[in-house]
Amino acid sequence: MDRARPAALGTGCLLWAALSLPAVCADRLGLNEPRPLWQQLAGLGVLAAATAASRRRPAVAFGLTAALGLASTPALFSVSYGPALAVFALLLGLRSPRTAPAALCLAAVACAGTVKIASAGADPVPEWLVLTGTLLFGCVLPWLGGRYWRQSRALTAAGWLRAARLEEEQRLTGERARLRERARIAQDMHDSLGHELSLIALRAGALQVAPDLPGHHRAAAADLRAAAADATDRLHRIIGVLREDDEPLPLAPAGENVEQLVARAAESGLPVRWETGGRGTAVSPGEVAERLLHRVTREALTNAARHAPGAPVVVAVTGGDGRGATVTVTNGRSAHDGSRAPGGGSGLLGLRAAVTAVGGTFAVGPHADGFRVRAYVPARGGAG
Repeated sequence: MDRARPAALGTGCLLWAALSLPAVCADRLGLNEPRPLWQQLAGLGVLAAATAASRRRPAVAFGLTAALGLASTPALFSVSYGPALAVFALLLGLRSPRTAPAALCLAAVACAGTVKIASAGADPVPEWLVLTGTLLFGCVLPWLGGRYWRQSRALTAAGWLRAARLEEEQRLTGERARLRERARIAQDMHDSLGHELSLIALRAGALQVAPDLPGHHRAAAADLRAAAADATDRLHRIIGVLREDDEPLPLAPAGENVEQLVARAAESGLPVRWETGGRGTAVSPGEVAERLLHRVTREALTNAARHAPGAPVVVAVTGGDGRGATVTVTNGRSAHDGSRAPGGGSGLLGLRAAVTAVGGTFAVGPHADGFRVRAYVPARGGAG
């Protein structure tokens, strides 16, 4: 702010000196009729006042210069003040946001010039033609040039603002892509590592209770089961850091159907039984609905293995009318006291959002002595 004021003052002084030069030189060269010294000094003072007012009140500056020109000649045109009139008309178009002040100033100058020409007593036609030409070429055209200059600057500023907004939008797009990638990584870790760690803990638990295994091997199996459970808990905490609550869960292909998943869990030692109902296949493998059913089953089996070890699990798939399928995973009472009830983790909560997003229903909660997860997915859910 302190530096801007001296710069503006210096610019104003240079402008006044440039506009005063024609007035001084015209009198010295004899291009005008001889005038007294006080008139010359008064004209320079009026130019100084117009220069000072041109930044904040461009209409006043133009009016002062026009009055000075009319005072020197009724036709407004003069060598001394003609350049100053054109410059202040240009500044009027550049610095005035509205056209009404300029129109009023030009109309006032035209009326004042016409009255002065009519009262002079000489032939008014030549003087009036000169006045009209001066207004058109010495005032209106510079004013239009100033308006064009102002609009060009406004368009340039708007272009730079648009570019800044596009850069910000691009940055936000990259940020959203990064968050989606984090959510995808978290889901991949949850789907693959979490399930595999749970199956490892289940195998270790089966070895721990095997009657033909030596005692020190049982202790090692118990340690392995505890380590796998701790690793699963740490994995869930890491997933909680990576996950974004407002990001939809990705639907990556599972690579196997629900029946194959149940068979692999049974081979790992989980007491799970597969049941199916209906007269056909509700959904085709590879569709979004099939992937959702696979993920719901996998999450329910993982929770049953972690929170209800040793409890029997039943996986039932019903449907077949071509409109959708329902998967139900029910586990009984845990063989260990004090086991934590499943369903409080982020996996089932995320699956609820994914299932409801495609028009399905999702329900979890206690059932009889155990826990049940049930999800209905339309056959064409999310396929588009």
